[in-house]
Formats: sequence, C-alpha cells, structure tokens
Amino acid sequence: KNSILPAFEILSKDEIYRVRKSTGECLVDMSRSMMILVNINESAKINALRRQTLIPIAETLLADANKFVRHGMMQFLGPFLASFYPFVYSALRTILPGTSESDGSNHSGIVAQFFPHASSMVSRLNSSAAATTSAPTPTLSSIDIPQETPLIKELQQTLPSFVHTGRASSISLKAVVAHRRKDPPDPEDVQAVMGKLLDHFTGLARVNTGDDNTDAEMRVYCAYSYPAVVLLLGRENWEGRLKDCFKTLLNPNFGSETSNDPVAPPLPVKRCLASSLHTVAHILGPVIAANDIMPIFRDHFLSDTDESVRLNMIRNFPTLVSLLERPLRNQYIVQWCETIRGEEVLGAMKRSATNPLVLNWRQRDFVSRCLPDLIVMVDAVFAYNQLWPILKLVLTDTISLVRQDAIWAIPILLKTFSMDNILDAEGTASHKAKEMWSAGACQEVINWLKDTILKLSNGSKGKGSASKAGNFSQRQLYCQVCTATALAIRFGDGLKDPDDPVMELESRYLTALQTKNSQVSIEEHGPYRTLTNGERKHLMHLLINDLLPLALEFKDDRVTNVRLSLRKSLLLMPNEVTQLPAFKEALRSLEEEVETWESFDGMETPFPAPPPPLQPLLVGNAPGVEVSQTNGMAATPVDDVRDTGALTPKGSKKKTTKRDKKKGGENLQEQGNVVQSEKMASI
Repeated sequence: KNSILPAFEILSKDEIYRVRKSTGECLVDMSRSMMILVNINESAKINALRRQTLIPIAETLLADANKFVRHGMMQFLGPFLASFYPFVYSALRTILPGTSESDGSNHSGIVAQFFPHASSMVSRLNSSAAATTSAPTPTLSSIDIPQETPLIKELQQTLPSFVHTGRASSISLKAVVAHRRKDPPDPEDVQAVMGKLLDHFTGLARVNTGDDNTDAEMRVYCAYSYPAVVLLLGRENWEGRLKDCFKTLLNPNFGSETSNDPVAPPLPVKRCLASSLHTVAHILGPVIAANDIMPIFRDHFLSDTDESVRLNMIRNFPTLVSLLERPLRNQYIVQWCETIRGEEVLGAMKRSATNPLVLNWRQRDFVSRCLPDLIVMVDAVFAYNQLWPILKLVLTDTISLVRQDAIWAIPILLKTFSMDNILDAEGTASHKAKEMWSAGACQEVINWLKDTILKLSNGSKGKGSASKAGNFSQRQLYCQVCTATALAIRFGDGLKDPDDPVMELESRYLTALQTKNSQVSIEEHGPYRTLTNGERKHLMHLLINDLLPLALEFKDDRVTNVRLSLRKSLLLMPNEVTQLPAFKEALRSLEEEVETWESFDGMETPFPAPPPPLQPLLVGNAPGVEVSQTNGMAATPVDDVRDTGALTPKGSKKKTTKRDKKKGGENLQEQGNVVQSEKMASI
C-alpha cells in the first residue's frame, strides 16, 4: 500500500509508452496477486484498495494518447474485469478441475473460460491453431486420478472416456453457477466495474480505430472474455449494456442508425460465442435463456456453415437445452434433429461447394456422443420419433470410431423404451397398450441391429447363422452392444468407485456448496447412472432373451478377435446372466482357449539334438559300414556315402554343373557345422 502500489501508479504514467503499455498488461496479475496474501476477513479492505488504485490506472491507460497503450489495455480489459470475481480465496477454486497455480490463473479447463488469464488469452487467440480450436472444456486429465481398485477397474476402463468427461463438464458448470448464487462478488466491486469500465468493455464490440484488422481483433477479445464478465455482473445486470453487447458481437450493425441490414461478424468472434453459449445460458438462468439465448441459437448458430461453429453447437447442445423446461426443450430438440438428419447434413451423401453443411467424421462422432445425454431428457415416444432415426444413421457410418461411439446410446434408448418412461399426456393409454408399445419398439431396435449390423436376413436367423453374419468388425460391434447393455445394468445398480475422479468432483461440489438455505443436487438419472427397478428389469429381459443368445454363438467364430470381444463382454455381465447354462458353457470354452494360448506362451522349446556327423570316406574303399571315433567315443554307424565318382567306369567323367558344385559346398559347410556343434555339446 505504501510502496508497491504507488510505484506501480507512477509507472503507469511513465513518459515511455512501452512502460505504460506494460503496466496495462500487468494489471491482471497485480489484481489477483493482491488477493493471494489476504485472509477472507480482510477481503473488504483489499477490495477497496484494489478499486481505488487499479481501476483509475485502467481508465488512464484506456484514454492514453498513444494508440499502442490504448490497444494493449483493451486486450487485457476483459481478464482484468474477471479478476474481480472472488475466485482465489473461494471454495470454487478447490472444486474445479485444472486449478493448479497459486493465483488460480490456470490456462486450461473451465477455469480458463470463466477466469481467463491475459497471457493465455492472447496466445490462444493469436496462435495458428485458433482457427480450428474452440474454447476449453473440462477434461479429466487435469484431475489427479488415484489408483483404481481391482474390483471395478475393468468396468471403469470399458466405459468410454467421453461419458466421464461429459459428467465432469456438467458438474463443473453447476458448481460455478451454484457458487455465484451462494457467494456473489462484492457489490461495491460490481458497481465500480459497471460505473467506470463496463462501457469501455462493451465498446469493444463496436470499436472503430480506423484499422479493420485491429477492430476485428478487439471484438475477438471481447467475445473471449464475455462469459467471465457475465459471471461477475450476474443475471440481474443482463438487460441493457450486456445484452446489447452480445447482439452487437453477432451483428455489428445492431443498433446502428445508418444501416439495419445484418452483417456477419468476424469468424473468430462467432467461434468464441458458439463455444461459450451454453455457459452464458446457465449463468443467466432458464427464463433469460429461453427468451434471449435460444432465439439467438436458432437464428445464428444452428445452421451455420463453419465447421468449428457446428462442432460446438453439436457438442454443447445437450448442456444448453438441459436448462429449459420440457415443452420448450422438446421444441428445440426437434429443430436440432431435423437439421442434423436433413438432406443437407446427414442425409446428404457427399459434400460439395454448393452444400457445405455435410458433417465431417469428427462432427458425426460428436453427434454419436451427445445422443445418450439427449435421450435421457425425453420420453420414450419422443426418443423413438426423433432420436432413433439419427442413431440409425451414425450406427451405419463409414467411419469405425463413429459407429463405436454410437453403440453406447443403444442401452440408453432401450432403457427409455421401458413402460416407466412412456408418458401419456391424455391419460387414455392402458397398461396393456404401454406394454405392447414398449415391446414393439424394443423389438424393432433389436431386429434392426441383427438385420443391419450382422446382415442377418429373415431366412438366416437360425442356429449357427451368427458365425456367418456380416464381417468380423460387425460381429465385434454386436459384442460391444452387449457390453454396453451389461455396463448400463451394473452402473445402474449404484456401483460407484470412491477413487473415481468424477465421484471426487461430485463430493467436493456437494460438500463445499451445500447450505441450509441453498440445496444443490446432482441428477442421478443420466447416462449410465442409477436405474429404476422397472428399467433394470426391462434391460435385463432384453439382454438375456434377445441380445445375448446370438452373441453366444460367436464362441465358435472363425475370427480370433471376435471370440476375444465376446470373452471380454461375458466377463462384464451382471450376476443374473452368469448363472445361465449357455453363458457358463460359452465362457468355459473361451477360457480354455485362452489358457491354451497362455500354456504355449510359457512352454520352453527344447533345442533339437544334433544329428551324428558324417565322416568323409576315401574314394575306392569297399562298400560297407564305417565306424569312427570322436573324442574317444564310439560313433554311430554311417552308411556308405562315398562319392559316386568311384562307381563310374574308368575312363569316363561325370559332368559337374555349377549348381552341383554349389550344393556340394553347402553340404560340406553343413557337415562342418554339425561336427562343431557336437564338439561343443561334448564339452
């Protein structure tokens, strides 16, 4: 207070513009550093000192006569505003994954999106990879993963990583929203930012420096830091400048008096907004999201031709619509499904210059990954009409990875078709009608799997036909369907690993943010989460009676990898399945085969005994048996192998070819090697 801050203020007014520019670049670190050394009881004093010292410095630099100083401060204005959120000394820092640095300025994970560090923002937006990458999302790689217990190690490894990652992303976003409600920022900080700096920040969306490249760059910086500023100011300050800034970023002519025609924003701006649209919606809440955010999603992002924008719209769509009430949610899911399976997207066969909307394989893969999250949000009839057609398209995709990720949605879809999830809005459907609809829908899915994946026609669905079904990769895919169904049942029984990083994240979230007045909860009925009794019985019946019998025939498959896939699937089955005689027979056969392989691997192959040496005979000796001695030991009798030249009539010569000479030389060399081997063996 008495030394460092006054010196920093003097540097911000230095006569050398590079020094002044550097003070603007250091404001973010200075603001966060002031919060590291403070106790929570002294936060009010530090906040006041920070407002009185750093905000005037920022205002001075934004009005500097040198354009490089002004532009430098504009670049770091968003992270500077985000530094006023109480993150460093809050419980949120211990909850979110990816927080490793002392000041909380981690460069990855959800922390980078809500609490951007200035250096990481500039390097990310100015890098060559910025055109193809999007804003970061939580990943499990940033969580310390303890050693898993052997009991459920294989189950955790079998479940695809995108299921765990999606779960961690959802919990992290809920933690940020819950913390904002429980421990809001200092009201005086919010008022100071709104009164002195917010106009400068929102002005970046329509800045006019005379250089189009500089203007586009400033809009990108504004879009990148926009979620952090919304988190600081909250939903209560959305109307007005924040809302207008968001619309101006999407349409630079918004609110213009000269032209009302919409203008496309710079592409990096749209990519930043697309990657953070779902987080902004959750901060603002369901009401504002339904009125302001979702129309923007429909009009500006849903049918965009840019690959990065489409990828973010596909990947973040389940999180975005999970905030809405069921009727409105179903409405937007229908629009999303119609767009995805339309003739210009998944329905088209080939991308062309006139049709750039066709999804590439990575976007189709994210369609496969988001289907489980969408299926659990809707009822059975809606899933059958809207999501099942998309699932059929990705299950027959030409890329193997897309098909493999799509099979994890099959057990979730079959679970949704149970009678518990059939909603009757009119209340006229009887129990028998629901049962018939459930059985018919499930049978359609299973028959489609057999006809399309295994290529089983109606005339070949007999015993022994499975070994001739499709190619080997399709039979492996069918085994993976059985594996996914078995895991859905086992995880539905409440199987939990206390060392699982997602479970640890959930525990920290509930422990840190649970209060008497604010109840936080975690949705248990997500993909591969808790099942109801009716759902479990439904899935178990389908697994035992419809899916597994055909897979058990693969125990005699001619391809080894198919048999191995079946063995892996059988080892993950629930206890009810392991008691079946057919299961025991198939597993015993496969285990015996594996034991046979292992026994061959462990068997030592003995060296063959060397043959007796062949002793050279003199030409002209009488035929008979020759006995020789080697090292004082009697050798075995050797038949007469004297040169055939001894039997030729006198005066005649046998013509020797080059091939015979070469063969004779090899024989003599082999004999010498044998004699040498015998000597070494005797020694």
